[in-house]
Amino acid sequence: MSHVDTTDGTRLYYEEHGEGETILLVHGWTMNSEYWWRENTAALAEGHHVVTYDHRGHGRSEKPEGGHTLERYASDLRDLVEALGLDDVTLVGWSMGAAVALTYLDRFGSDRVRSLALVDQSPMFFSEDDWDYPLFGEFSPEALDGVVAGLETDREGTVKPVLATFFAEPPGSETIDEMYAETTRTPTGTATAVLADMATTDLRDVVAAVDVPTLLCYGEQSAVFPGDVGGWLESRMPDATLVRFEGSGHCPHWEEPATFNAELAAFVERTGARDRPLAGPK
Repeated sequence: MSHVDTTDGTRLYYEEHGEGETILLVHGWTMNSEYWWRENTAALAEGHHVVTYDHRGHGRSEKPEGGHTLERYASDLRDLVEALGLDDVTLVGWSMGAAVALTYLDRFGSDRVRSLALVDQSPMFFSEDDWDYPLFGEFSPEALDGVVAGLETDREGTVKPVLATFFAEPPGSETIDEMYAETTRTPTGTATAVLADMATTDLRDVVAAVDVPTLLCYGEQSAVFPGDVGGWLESRMPDATLVRFEGSGHCPHWEEPATFNAELAAFVERTGARDRPLAGPK
C-alpha cells in the first residue's frame, strides 16, 4: 500500500497506474478512490498516468478527527502533488472533489495543473435570490441542519435515499447497499464536518478566476444539481467546454463510463502538454 504524509502528519492512501500524461482523480463526499473510479481508472490508464487517492478520513487514508474542510483537503492534495513530483496534471474532481479542485486552484494556483475537469458540482449549495442552482434545487441552512441531524441519528436511513438520487435510473437495492457500505468507511463526524464546510462555501468567484482549460461533465438528469449549472459555468469560465451526458444523473463517470472516459482522454490530448518526459509510477 502506498501512502504520502501531509504537512500535518496525516497519511493519505494513493495509487498510480499507467504511463503518459497525468490524470489525477479526486473523489467525492464519503466515497473512496478504489470504488468510485472503478469504471474509469483502468481504462484511462491504458494511455495515461492515472493517480487516485483517498481524502483524509475516507477510504484507506488515515482518519484524524480534525482537518475536514475544503481548504485542508486542498492542502492535502497539494502535499500529494508535491510528494509525487507531479506536473502538467489534468485535475478531475467529481462532486465534492470538484470543490476541492477549485479550492486547490484558488489557494495554490495552476503551476502544476495544465487543465481541469469538473463533474456535476455546483459552486454554491444554498438557495439565494441571485442563484438558481442550489443543492437538490432548493437548499437552506435549516435543511443542512436536518441532514446533519439525520446523519448523526439515522445515517443509513438518511444516506441510502440520497444515493438513489445520484442516478438517472436508480440502481437496485443490492448496489445501494454496497455503495452505502463504502460510505461507512468515513466516520460520521468526518462526514458531517466536511459537508457543513462545503455547503457554506461559495466558490462562484473562484470559478471565474480559473486560468486553465476546463472540461465540464454534467448529467442532464441530475437531481442533485438540477438545472443548467453546467451552462452557467461554461458562460463564466474563461476557457470551458461543456459536455452534456443525456443518460446520466449526478454520476456521468459511472452511468456512461465509456463516453466519459473517451471525452476526458480527448480533452487531455487536446489541451496538450509541455515538453517533458511522460510520467508513470515511481
